[in-house]
Amino acid sequence: MRLGAPVLLCVDLQQEFVVPGRPWADPDGEDIAEVCIAVLGAARQAGWQLVHSQLHRGGPMLAGEGLHQSIPGCEPKPGEVLLRRAGISAYAHPDLDSIMESASAGVVMIGFSAPMSLTTTLYDAEERGHPLRLLEEACGSADVGDWSAEHTRGLCIDTARRLGRATTRSEYRDVFGHCIPSATHLRTLAHNRLRLVP
Repeated sequence: MRLGAPVLLCVDLQQEFVVPGRPWADPDGEDIAEVCIAVLGAARQAGWQLVHSQLHRGGPMLAGEGLHQSIPGCEPKPGEVLLRRAGISAYAHPDLDSIMESASAGVVMIGFSAPMSLTTTLYDAEERGHPLRLLEEACGSADVGDWSAEHTRGLCIDTARRLGRATTRSEYRDVFGHCIPSATHLRTLAHNRLRLVP
């Protein structure tokens, strides 16, 4: 990690959000996970600080037998920050505030799930004036009532844009813009790499 490096905030990269049939699973979850895996690798190579924010087993959205395990390929590595929390927003862990306040080079957020953790974290960052932005290509979502995952993803991205907190790979082309898989290859990558708990 480089001193003063940007922060990659990885929110809820957990199997609950990608395993088909789970209550909060994104129908495109495996594709989004592949994007996150690519971004994680590129950020590590570039010397970014990685912060993993994960839900406690039995916490919100992981009640009962929720799949709290990390998505394969998204596991925290030694030396990276892991914050396990009981609330929906990533700010539910008290240590995130100090990390964000010292993030002078900015923070990029990836992960799950748009209608819950990602949106609440965006609003909490806005309230605190922290330099957090959502990477649009790495925004997982979920169906909520009559609203499809694609619709709730769009609402989250639109919220980020209206707050001036959205970013895309083109703004970070020198770091991970070139490494995000194209849509035509995502499904094959996901099939070959992901080995999820049944």
